[in-house]
Amino acid sequence: MSNFKNMVYLILQNPGHNRVYYASADKLALAELKLAAAKLTTKTVAIKILEIENIRYLSLETKDDLAKNDINLLSKLSFVFAIFSLDKTNDQICLRPIRKIGYEYLDNKISSLLKYQGKTNELFTKMMINVGVLASDFNYDTKIKMLDPVAGKGTTLFEGAVYGFDVFGIEIEAKSAQETSLFFKKYLETERIKHNATKRQVYGTSKKDAVVIQEFDYANNKQDFKSPELVKKLGIVCGNTKDANKYFKKESFHLIIGDLPYGIVHGNSTDKRKTTITRNPSELLSDSLPEWFKVLKKGGIAIVAWNSFLASRQKLSGIFASHGFEVLSDAPFDAFEHMVDKSIKRDIVVAKKT
Repeated sequence: MSNFKNMVYLILQNPGHNRVYYASADKLALAELKLAAAKLTTKTVAIKILEIENIRYLSLETKDDLAKNDINLLSKLSFVFAIFSLDKTNDQICLRPIRKIGYEYLDNKISSLLKYQGKTNELFTKMMINVGVLASDFNYDTKIKMLDPVAGKGTTLFEGAVYGFDVFGIEIEAKSAQETSLFFKKYLETERIKHNATKRQVYGTSKKDAVVIQEFDYANNKQDFKSPELVKKLGIVCGNTKDANKYFKKESFHLIIGDLPYGIVHGNSTDKRKTTITRNPSELLSDSLPEWFKVLKKGGIAIVAWNSFLASRQKLSGIFASHGFEVLSDAPFDAFEHMVDKSIKRDIVVAKKT
């Protein structure tokens, strides 16, 4: 007989975090878990960090056994490496493993295959996606359509694709957009995933000002590929994020997830004609949010990560609010700031279209 009044579950964090990120990952994991706990069908009593034999766990205390759909939800979280139920009998602690439920449409190795300087840890990217879904009016069963408006080399797109979302990106640098397309095409071919690649113009009246999207339709088997509702999509537009509504229809996306340039390895510019690149994310957001607002569905979430050494949370939140978004600032949405290195302190703003 257990000595615990309620059920206690222990979550072992993913060891794939890099050293710097892992040092602050418990705080971020707690915030993500608190958002998920609000969606569980089983009542949550307490969430905390617990250390057993010098091993750090996240502890989730519930009134009853977790239902299968609750285990399914926990399995999707970015930091979850293993789940155990905790039993304490006669002063002996026993951890019983709980089988995680597979959800990956694509192998989650896809984001770790591509290496480049300045790449954000893919587990952080995965966390942003989860926060977006959990904070939105939608859920994982919705046929989610996600936009990364500052796509870079596609890490956010690939993480969204792992969840089986339809994902689209906008990237102003032609080289990065091309590399994303080539990498994904090679991945589909290597993994023998049934697919079709197309290129079409989405904006412009002449060849000189033409904006093109490279788009992939794909499915895990030939049978699914024959059914339009089962086919997944990934697309990358080589264009300017402040023109998002010129490339995509109004209220197209459930989520907008963007990792803004930190001004260290990458810069940002909202105008191809500029010869200088700004380090400050405020200008990029001020120019782009009106268009992002148009393409986001009501009840959808926009999340941006940025270097808070360059602009304060208050300033970025104010920019979002001035463009019609409701900024979610109460706990746990205020618990994601963390040091990356001496020049980057990363944080996220979570905003909803209500």
